[in-house]
Amino acid sequence: MKILNMLYIVPIVLLTCSCGGETGTGESQEKITDQPLTQQEETQDTTLQNVAEVSIRATGGEELESMDYDQDTIEVKTGTLVKLTFTNEGKDPKMIYNMVFTKEGYSAQAAQKGGRAGASGNYLPDSSLLLAASPLALPGQTVTMEFTVPDTAGVFEFVNTYPSETPLMKGKLIVKE
Repeated sequence: MKILNMLYIVPIVLLTCSCGGETGTGESQEKITDQPLTQQEETQDTTLQNVAEVSIRATGGEELESMDYDQDTIEVKTGTLVKLTFTNEGKDPKMIYNMVFTKEGYSAQAAQKGGRAGASGNYLPDSSLLLAASPLALPGQTVTMEFTVPDTAGVFEFVNTYPSETPLMKGKLIVKE
């Protein structure tokens, strides 16, 4: 009789142990698929970050030679997120402009290299000179961009790199502690 009881008890114990003693919820576990993993884009947490909203216009009217930025200096604190709105108030179809932020002293070089990069290179110099760059703005168009300035104080320059008869349009970005 003891042997018969053992024959019934042993399978029940083994079954209970193999289940881990957990009670199921009736839901199936996550299925494994052949789909590749996709990385979700992280949104930057700017809750405590300084944010500077800056608006700059390319102004000057009808003449290519008279076009310039309406501001030649932007001042922000280190680590600030800059939300830039750039408006091209030019009238002539040749009046296409951008704003390229570069290391101090490199604005002329950035403008030349941007012109040589041409349309296929989006009129941008190589990345070693860049801090940030706006899209090209056609006459009457407004473009926006966001970038974070470095965590160390310094001076940067901004310049138009689209080739035109316009004298070098440039200004300074001053990053302060």
